[in-house]
Amino acid sequence: MTKLKLDLVCQAAVAVWDLEESLAAFRELLGFDEESLTASSSDEAVRSGRLRNVVYRGEAVECFHYRQYNFSLGGMDIELFAPEDPEEANPFTDFLREHGPGIHHLNIRLANRREGIAFLKHELNIPPFFDLDHLGRNCAYFDLRRELGMVIEIGSRVVGPRAAMTEEDIRTLTAYGRREV
Repeated sequence: MTKLKLDLVCQAAVAVWDLEESLAAFRELLGFDEESLTASSSDEAVRSGRLRNVVYRGEAVECFHYRQYNFSLGGMDIELFAPEDPEEANPFTDFLREHGPGIHHLNIRLANRREGIAFLKHELNIPPFFDLDHLGRNCAYFDLRRELGMVIEIGSRVVGPRAAMTEEDIRTLTAYGRREV
């Protein structure tokens, strides 16, 4: 029996040291929907109240200092993160120091979100290493590199270009029936 019922892969997040250089490389090598490009920073998200209740490695933190770009590429959202302070311990600088630039996580939606998170926490004893509320919705990051070879963010909403889709449209893309949101 499937323990984590994958509903939709919404986003690939890439950690990089130089945000502008990485964006230029995506633009040159793959191209992307320029109209979809947005820029933001963690500082601005905290000030505006969009980013709250941030917990990293079990400790509450006020804010990490990073900038990001989001854009649509091939029907999926790409999220580029770059730390503002390469000495600050946070999910992105720690990843970059350990692995170098690359895919930091996939943002997924589970058809069984509550049960899936409970399974990871209580049956597999894998707590989220990064947990936060963004725009009033929870995002929990689980290090499943040993099990799956990747980190996953279990979001509570669809992000990126698919965010405008209706639930019926999303159901046609996925293998599971009625969704838990």
